Amino acid sequence: MLRKKVIIETLLAMLLFTATAISHGANGLHQSHDSIADAVKEYLLQSVAKQNSHAKIVITPLDHRLKLSQCDSPLQTFSPPGGSKMGRTSVGVRCESPAPWSLYVSAKVGLELPVVIATRDLARGQAITKADVKLEISDTTHLLRGYYESVDEIVGRTLKRTLRRGKVVTPSLLVVQKTVARGEQVTILAAAGSIEVRMQGKAMKNGNPGDLIPVMNVKSKKKLQARVISEGLVRVD
Repeated sequence: MLRKKVIIETLLAMLLFTATAISHGANGLHQSHDSIADAVKEYLLQSVAKQNSHAKIVITPLDHRLKLSQCDSPLQTFSPPGGSKMGRTSVGVRCESPAPWSLYVSAKVGLELPVVIATRDLARGQAITKADVKLEISDTTHLLRGYYESVDEIVGRTLKRTLRRGKVVTPSLLVVQKTVARGEQVTILAAAGSIEVRMQGKAMKNGNPGDLIPVMNVKSKKKLQARVISEGLVRVD
């Protein structure tokens, strides 16, 4: 273990020495760490946060011993292959002249947005009311299961599982709403070339756009297979 630690420290020292060695360019000046941090922040603001006013970007300070040759052209910034976009990430910074150098700078990107949370404990099977939820600012970086930014999106929806007070309402917690519900009156669209026929029908199964469901022609009582197009509209393929 001690030998491994010594090797790691030696490698880090060599990397620092190398970066310092190449830092002395023709002008003898050093690139300020603040300018590097500013370049990284601007890159993340443009490419990841998309100029979102709620974005919170924290740059990890560079080692004060690191001295890099001052660049005589704008610093180039880039993401490493497979690099993460939100949360903890890293950004590459490169200088081409007069003395080429490059390094990676660690950073953390958070996006604080108003998200819907429960104001009290809610039971499974309960329909959500406006009194049950509210908006609260939260760092969405950690909300990998999704979230809602509007109370109106979920009012009336039913819970599949118990939801505790203060917890974020996620899509997986809610019963999926169907565009067409079983037993609902629908318009059946049948088309052949330029000829289009519409008839009244009844959905025999729930369905969302793209789903193939059985429907019944109200007039002839004939059952057909139709594809859901939108709310109240299905089409016979």
